[in-house]
Amino acid sequence: MLASLKREIALMFLMPKNIYLPLAVYGIIYTIFIISNEAQNSSYFASFIASFITIFIISENTFKQDFDNGYLEKMICEQKNIMHYLFGKYLAITIFVFLPMAIISGIFSGTLNGSNSATYLCALLLMYLTLSCFFNLGNSISLRRNNSLNALLIIPLLIPFIILVKEIFIDGIFEANINFLVAYFLFAASFINFIIIKVLHIQSK
Repeated sequence: MLASLKREIALMFLMPKNIYLPLAVYGIIYTIFIISNEAQNSSYFASFIASFITIFIISENTFKQDFDNGYLEKMICEQKNIMHYLFGKYLAITIFVFLPMAIISGIFSGTLNGSNSATYLCALLLMYLTLSCFFNLGNSISLRRNNSLNALLIIPLLIPFIILVKEIFIDGIFEANINFLVAYFLFAASFINFIIIKVLHIQSK
């Protein structure tokens, strides 16, 4: 697991565009929605839309390079633990992309100044990671067909999650829904990643 994390962190530094490009996309979309929406909770709405689009774009290349250069096939042939591989990817992207995104959202929404700032940041990170799991499933399905639009097939599965996130971050119904957000994250982190592993095995044969 530690080896997988070190590899993903090294790849982040070798290809810095994997850090600054998602943050640039997030910042641009976030700014556009903030400017164009004068509603009271426009900051939360902008954060959700910007993160949704950014994570969808990120997911397009989650496994693509490792699939093309044979790294995935090599791991599967050597019977290495793919869950460690996924954990390394999620942790690296959380540190270098998702955490800065959450901080940017917290600064502009003013929540970092409140007593619940840590809870708010954790909720955002759970949202980002859950979205990432679902979109990565779409990406894993699309590897051989080389069609990232196949990831859009996953969006109907996210409709209940989108409604939940709207109630938390836009409607402000936080305490009543935070447990459901955690449950959705645990479902994505376990079952969805289990499916991803099975799909990657099939795609690499």
